[in-house]
Amino acid sequence: MLAHGPATSYDLKQRVGFTIGNFWAFAHSQLYDEPLRLAEAGLLSVSAESGGRRRRTYSITDSGREALREWLAAATPEETEVRDLGLLKLFFATFGTAADLANLARTRRESHRDRADGYAAMHQQVIDVADPWQVKSLELGIRIERCVEQFWAEFEEELGTD
Repeated sequence: MLAHGPATSYDLKQRVGFTIGNFWAFAHSQLYDEPLRLAEAGLLSVSAESGGRRRRTYSITDSGREALREWLAAATPEETEVRDLGLLKLFFATFGTAADLANLARTRRESHRDRADGYAAMHQQVIDVADPWQVKSLELGIRIERCVEQFWAEFEEELGTD
C-alpha cells in the first residue's frame, strides 16, 4: 500500500478498508506493527512528528520497491482460500432445524447480493480513475459475490422457502 504513497498507520487502515480489505482479511494491528518491522528491514523509511501525537509516516524505499517487484514476479501456486461462516454452518446444518437452514440460505443470499451491489457501485465510481488492475480485482470480486449469491438463491429454491 505504501507503493501508492507515504502514509501513517491510520492512513494505511483507511486505504486498506476501501481496497484490499474487501478480499484480504487481516488484523488491523498489523498496520501498526508491520511497518515498523519493514522499516527495520530497510524496506521502508520512517519520519516521526516531533510534537503532538508523534505520528510516524512511512515511505517505501528503493529496496522495498525491489522486494515488491520480486514478490510480484514470484509464482503463485497456492489455492484460493475460502473462509465463509455460512459455508461452515451449512456443513454442520444436520444438527440445526429446517428454519435455521432456511434462514441461513436467505441471509447469505442477501449478504452476497448486498456485497456484489456495493462492489458494482464502487466499480462505477472508480472505473475511469483507478489503476486498471485494481478495477480488474474489483470485477473478480463482483463475479465471486454474484456466483455465491446465485448458489444461495438456488439452495433457497431447493428448500422451498422462496
